[in-house]
Amino acid sequence: MSLFGVGAGEAALVLVLAMIVVGPQRFPEIARQGGRWYRLARQYTDEVMKDVRSAVDDIEQEINSETEDLKSLGSLGDDLREIRDDVESVGAESASDAERTMSDTAAAAGSDGTSSDGATESTAKRDTSVRPSRRTEDS
Repeated sequence: MSLFGVGAGEAALVLVLAMIVVGPQRFPEIARQGGRWYRLARQYTDEVMKDVRSAVDDIEQEINSETEDLKSLGSLGDDLREIRDDVESVGAESASDAERTMSDTAAAAGSDGTSSDGATESTAKRDTSVRPSRRTEDS
């Protein structure tokens, strides 16, 4: 048994020395006071240890709840990845549909309105010259 770093042999040596120093008449009274101090010290250390254990338990519970929250977020992340993949696949399908529609539209316009030199009517009719704008000044 060890209390405050003092083993059983060291405690017995201290008791023998105390009996020699104080004498056999006062030794029982001093031993009773020592016992009271020992009990107070044990009660104090037990109380402190109980408080420490309670604080450690509270911290462990908080860590466990945070761990559970993180685990639920991890599963939410998996769900979000699935949603992202679905959106990307739908987006890719939409982009390919839009490209097909544009190529079909261009092919249809090319077959309907192609002039003899290969330009479409809308291109042939487009006027690219720059004309100055006329301003009328009111006096």
